[in-house]
Amino acid sequence: MEDGKIWDIDDFDKIMGESDEKIDLNGNFLLPGFIDSHTHLVEMGLDTERVDLSEEKSLDEAQYYLEKEAKSTDEGDWIIGVDFDETLWKKVRYPTKEDLDEVSEEHPIIIRRTCGHVAVANTLALERISEDWKRVDRETGLMREEPVWNIDEIMDFSKEERKKAIRRAIDRAHSHGITSVHEVVDRDNWEAYKELDEEESLELRVNCYIHFDESEGLEPTDRSEFLSLKGVKMYADGSIGGRTAALNEEYADDPGNKGILILSQEEMEEVIEDAEERDFQVMAHAIGDRAISTAIDAFENSAEKIDELRHRIEHAEMLWERYLRRIRDMNLVLSTQPNFAYKWSQKSCMNESRLGKERLQKCNPYWDIQRSLIKMAFGSDNMPMSPLFGIYSAINHPVLEQRISSYNALQSYITNGAYASREEDRYGSFKEGKLADFVVLSENPLDSENIKDIEVKMTVVGGKIVYDEREDL
Repeated sequence: MEDGKIWDIDDFDKIMGESDEKIDLNGNFLLPGFIDSHTHLVEMGLDTERVDLSEEKSLDEAQYYLEKEAKSTDEGDWIIGVDFDETLWKKVRYPTKEDLDEVSEEHPIIIRRTCGHVAVANTLALERISEDWKRVDRETGLMREEPVWNIDEIMDFSKEERKKAIRRAIDRAHSHGITSVHEVVDRDNWEAYKELDEEESLELRVNCYIHFDESEGLEPTDRSEFLSLKGVKMYADGSIGGRTAALNEEYADDPGNKGILILSQEEMEEVIEDAEERDFQVMAHAIGDRAISTAIDAFENSAEKIDELRHRIEHAEMLWERYLRRIRDMNLVLSTQPNFAYKWSQKSCMNESRLGKERLQKCNPYWDIQRSLIKMAFGSDNMPMSPLFGIYSAINHPVLEQRISSYNALQSYITNGAYASREEDRYGSFKEGKLADFVVLSENPLDSENIKDIEVKMTVVGGKIVYDEREDL
């Protein structure tokens, strides 16, 4: 390496004869850095100081830890719980505002479901949430979609708080061998990233995608080698866990409910046309089959720069064969999260109860995507942020027919990630002149029997060691 780039790839003795410094990896395994193609770093950083409810097995347990937090929190200050999953509870139901009022009536409380599309607020929190927010049920405290995505705005976090959260999240990303992310931001978070970039303190390649309704006056920009604004994000629907993903047929466990189509086809087309006028890549969140079909129709009708801008569909969980052909023919990119499949498509798990056994078989169809020759990038959506767990999930897909090889899973978490953000000329593979971004692992993931337990030993960004756990080297 030299000046942050790969200077040469050649015979060891030849290179070392011309180098001032060497690092002996002692048999550990070297890979290009992981690229997480769907993250929310600000939220992840903020969540480190919130009440983690991901391991609780009942509402009572969740209330216990929220009450514990309330005792050490000043009266009137917010309490936020994150990542509850009621499908794992003994009594499967959403909490209510009354359940949270039992925790405290002196603190505004919001708890967010693991999917990030559903939350519950207590009475005091509801009083602080503007009547302008849609999809807030003030009788039950249940919130869906827009107000859940914008909890940070509701709580009015300062720019400094956001910057501190980003720094914490970057440290976590480095610990997982991640050297680049595709980050979903609002306007406030974009401003925080810009300040961090000006302070030269990112040390992670952040490709941002801003909510389309907050993108007015902006254009694509490469601010530095670490920070870019690549595109806009639009939401076609919600999540399967929240029963807000837009389906063609009703939910198996909620008769009459087919989810929420947040944007109509015409509204999506308007977003796409506006984005293309500004040369923005479009990131379309679409999970249910109705949402995916509508997004595909919108791209077909209005997109003229797909090859140039590489528009993409995020998550794309309920993909049928007819959709795959259309996606391939348009050269759309798919950004998927294999951890979703492993966590929620196991036998008798959430996706089976929500969708039924037949639809489950084609949920997150990675093998079908791969054989259709569609570019597929992998990301985590922070659930959890671990490429190695994601790769493990893809090769151990609960639906046997949809498993892919470890090589192809690695490709989706590295080279395809660079392609998805149009950065493949800069990084994503070992080649002379590319940026020196790589990860050192304790063993070869192509030969490992349990990839998720491989240790990240070192992470390097632009030739600089940003994470180092090589005590044994």
